[in-house]
Amino acid sequence: MNAVNASVPCSPEKITPSVLERLLPRPEDSHKGTFGTLTMLCGSPMMPGAAALAAYGALRSGVGLVRIACPAEVRTVLQARLAEPVWIQPESCADGKSTAFLAGCGLGRSSDGLLRSLLPRITCPSVFDADAIRFLASDLPFLRSLGAPFILTPHPGEFSALTGLSAEEIRSSRERLASEFASSFRCTLVLKGHRTVVALPDGRTFVNETGSSALAKGGSGDVLAGLIASLLAQGQDCADAAMIGVYVHGLAGDLLEKKYGPRGVLPSDLPAVFGRILNHPKTTESEAECL
Repeated sequence: MNAVNASVPCSPEKITPSVLERLLPRPEDSHKGTFGTLTMLCGSPMMPGAAALAAYGALRSGVGLVRIACPAEVRTVLQARLAEPVWIQPESCADGKSTAFLAGCGLGRSSDGLLRSLLPRITCPSVFDADAIRFLASDLPFLRSLGAPFILTPHPGEFSALTGLSAEEIRSSRERLASEFASSFRCTLVLKGHRTVVALPDGRTFVNETGSSALAKGGSGDVLAGLIASLLAQGQDCADAAMIGVYVHGLAGDLLEKKYGPRGVLPSDLPAVFGRILNHPKTTESEAECL
């Protein structure tokens, strides 16, 4: 089924460094509750690292508290790597204590039933990545029924599943198709890849020019999802969380490429750079030697 309609106009704009001027202030008179609570439904026995990368991406970009819901065997692995999160049961994801929700990073398709029962009860803004997108692609009417604002972060293969279009069709019309989908489903869409596209529900599209092949490794998308969800949890709206997130993620890759080269950058390197960029928005590639 073709999930887009060809009537939506699309005139892409560039995401520029000025997007960082939209960051919400971080007052000195604050506590962890000031900066939100992110609940993550991520990780599976075969992919525990995806949850860890998403959590690092969230924590290094300023969220006040991260709660992770995952299987017990995954929790055992993650607790050895992550000291900061609170661990909860999956049914607690919809308890109303979160300011943002993230689902999908390394989740696995065995959680489709859980997603079906849980997502309609989520009332805070959400980010859906990876296996959560694959689940939603299998039932587009269910996707349309979701009430809370949400961001989808597909790579081209996942966008193909969402739209029913071929990789070649997507490659030839990325901005237009992203715009049509976001308008049709009233969501914010982050279509990842070279020159990542952010499309908004009103049909506007934005193209990000930071980032390079240094980010072309498994796990980079998990870090990005955590970063965007962290910004949502801190109070940014979906549009700004997505645009700030892709810009910062790409710039972190550019800075680290100066240090390690395009082959040597790891997804796990990225989160440590987020804080520097978010705290000092004028960070440039010339400062890479300080990393």
